[in-house]
Amino acid sequence: MSFTVIDKKTESHDYGHWPLKESVTTTIMLLNMGGGQIGVSYDSDFSGLKSGHVQGGPIAIEGNEGIIVNDSPKVTVVISQFNKTANYISVHIAITVEIPVIGSETIYDQTLGGYYDSKTGWGLAIGNIKIKEPKS
Repeated sequence: MSFTVIDKKTESHDYGHWPLKESVTTTIMLLNMGGGQIGVSYDSDFSGLKSGHVQGGPIAIEGNEGIIVNDSPKVTVVISQFNKTANYISVHIAITVEIPVIGSETIYDQTLGGYYDSKTGWGLAIGNIKIKEPKS
């Protein structure tokens, strides 16, 4: 299934000092999943004490909430300022991670938003095709 990107923002941070330094870059995409459903997907790269890459989604969001998405290390996502109308969405997303040895740090703290159409992907593209009628 294809989704339409409403907004996309990236945030990068460095924590600690050598030799206990950690670098994290996180990108969140706000998605129109169709049928009035809004979701987010994430992509995060980290290096330092531990190196790796995690990605996932889309995860449907319906309002303000706080979720622990991972226990070890503890990752908490807080969704706030959720504001949705028939064609506009705005949401604030903050992600806090318990980084080993360094402690709890906020790796993402952004407001995403924008206008969207009730259709997504191919449905939206096909809906925009105009049929040219033959001249008589």
